[in-house]
Amino acid sequence: MTKRLLIATYHRLDENTGGSNASKGFIRCFAALFADCTLVCQEFPEADKYIPSHVKVVPYRDKRSKLRLAADIYRGVIFGLYYAIKEHLQTQQYDIIVIDHSITGAAICQTIKATGAKMITIHHNVERDYWRDNAKEHSLTYRFPYLYYAKKSERDCLLLSDVNLTVTRRDAKTFHSWYPDIHVHNWGIFDYRDIPPRAFVEKPHTGTFVITGSLSFEQSLQPIIDFISRYWPLVQNTNPQARLVIAGRNPAEALRQVCSKTAGISLIANPDDMTAVVKQADYYICPIYAGSGLKLRIWDGLRQDLPVICHEVSTAGYEELLGKCIFSYHDEPSFLASLKQMTACRRLPSETYEAFRQLFSISNGTEQLRHILQQENII
Repeated sequence: MTKRLLIATYHRLDENTGGSNASKGFIRCFAALFADCTLVCQEFPEADKYIPSHVKVVPYRDKRSKLRLAADIYRGVIFGLYYAIKEHLQTQQYDIIVIDHSITGAAICQTIKATGAKMITIHHNVERDYWRDNAKEHSLTYRFPYLYYAKKSERDCLLLSDVNLTVTRRDAKTFHSWYPDIHVHNWGIFDYRDIPPRAFVEKPHTGTFVITGSLSFEQSLQPIIDFISRYWPLVQNTNPQARLVIAGRNPAEALRQVCSKTAGISLIANPDDMTAVVKQADYYICPIYAGSGLKLRIWDGLRQDLPVICHEVSTAGYEELLGKCIFSYHDEPSFLASLKQMTACRRLPSETYEAFRQLFSISNGTEQLRHILQQENII
């Protein structure tokens, strides 16, 4: 018998953000295993660009007024998705229902369980850690109820799901320490785009380092500024000719000022082609020391065969690449040691890219998922 699968996500799938891109990869993996697959998501144009053709899409629009939104959020209904799922489940029955990101399950977990379907939650991060580092991103009006219900939804998903999937071993370990009896598996994150074989040629070495990503998001902004003050002088002492390129969305004024006052740094705001920027570099830097989950920005470097030096917090999900093409640090002495190791490393062209390709491809994600679901007797 063909099992019917429903996936629900609050992410806007036409956005080029870490969460949205991760969701597109997750959807492709599930769709590869289930012929009868339905997706409930926010309405967006050209869905066929991102969603496999056999997936039935149930789009919704959040038409709530500001007054209704304010009233809803204080009773745990964070997204208009709540109404879309509740209405859909009145007429449709599924064997398996997947909640993409625990906050998607806000106020709806009990309704899903009442259908008798197996419930699976994909946890993009640990909400406690996310909110600790990003609370300022939300206005005071919504911050407290949003935080309360985000944590409540995460707890409901962990306790009610038949299977919980995380993107890093670190997150899985955290959840299991809270609730030892729940079913938690580290799954990973996978690129929704095909990763074809590529040939790389040697290029002139210019001593250029690059940092990419959102440049106004609190979780990114302060670590980048700290890197410039604490660690960039160490690079310059090692190589006075070194250059640092920082490229990304909407750089905050504080970052603009720091960059303008620091030698050897170029800031590129909202580049039209990030790939072209990264291709010119020799090394990739990820200084993020906050949050949980997997830092997708590191893919910018791995895609261009660049070795990566990153804060140890950002190594979550990349453990298999440590010491090969990813080098970690947590303070100035460890940074200098990793910098020396990275710059002395001479991997063959394309080795870094091939490691990225094998670890983060949809085919790998699908097989990992198949193994987990078979282990849990879901398929």
